[in-house]
Amino acid sequence: MMIKQAVFLFLALGLTACSGIENTKLPENSGVSESLLENMPKEWEDSYAGNPEVQAFIRRLVKEHGYNKQRLELAFSHIKVRPKVIEKSDNQPEVITPYYQYKTRFVTEDRIRLGRQFAKKNADWLLKAKEEFGVEPNVIVAVIGVETYYGRITGSKDVFTSLTTLAFDYPRRKDFFQSELEAYLLLARKEGWDIGETKGSYSGAMGMVQFMPSNYQKLAVDYDQNGHIDLWKSDADAIGSVANYLRYHGWQEGQPWFVMAYVADPDKVADEINFGREPRLDMTTWSSLNVLPTQTFSLDKTGLIALRTGAEETSYWLAYNNFFTIMDYNPSRRYAMSVLELAERIGNYEGN
Repeated sequence: MMIKQAVFLFLALGLTACSGIENTKLPENSGVSESLLENMPKEWEDSYAGNPEVQAFIRRLVKEHGYNKQRLELAFSHIKVRPKVIEKSDNQPEVITPYYQYKTRFVTEDRIRLGRQFAKKNADWLLKAKEEFGVEPNVIVAVIGVETYYGRITGSKDVFTSLTTLAFDYPRRKDFFQSELEAYLLLARKEGWDIGETKGSYSGAMGMVQFMPSNYQKLAVDYDQNGHIDLWKSDADAIGSVANYLRYHGWQEGQPWFVMAYVADPDKVADEINFGREPRLDMTTWSSLNVLPTQTFSLDKTGLIALRTGAEETSYWLAYNNFFTIMDYNPSRRYAMSVLELAERIGNYEGN
């Protein structure tokens, strides 16, 4: 009888431990950040660890990558859905804000001034990147300026919770974010980060260059060669990583970005306006459609871009390959145009 009572007590205590999560300090050397205690769920089943799909994800990482199961379960048991992440993902300014309003956030006198300061401060690294990767210094600076205000705004939410929310509660891009979550967890293990300590954007982008984890793995560069890639505090690593990213996606040194265009009949070329993410037609074909460059131009193929430049005004550009390469960084024409307009305004200050 005593044995049966002891077994019953043991099982009862076990069930209590599984159904509730104590808000105490995490075990030492658990590999999980204490910050995950701040908004943790009260019950296991309310956490992501209680989600069968997450359990399947954990099993796969254990099997394919030899990841520590206890570390993963501990981390997922301390987080729950972050609704704000889903809300922001459905209301991105790159999608819903007209260009004439969108660009006022980025092409500003302050960002131009600080961009020139950043370029002067990092002239040697920018020149090195231009020589090695063929990317113009003002373009590198402008990308960092638009992304994070030259490292001033890199995001304050833990990447792990944001990515988990998007991986399991955002069906539209579920596969993409599960892949990025996997990349983050592998990166955390490699870099020695505690899971949950890494801060970034609501979508899981990291550092002053806002790389997603897979790009951090593949394209981030230890440009100052100190044995560690730091995209938060190392200007050199940020510069080298942006240059490497753009070259990888096809940046062509010295190629024009875009030229202003006159479109005689927008309805006639409606199928070509803002279509695709690569140059479409040569200048002879555009001319036959009464789409004419109004600035000095190159004969390379271009795509036709239309953006609202006023409440009742639309402007047109013929965009070359490099414009679409910027769209590989962020697939928004508003974004690409803002980066390149900021680059134009910053100018070539890196050596002055």
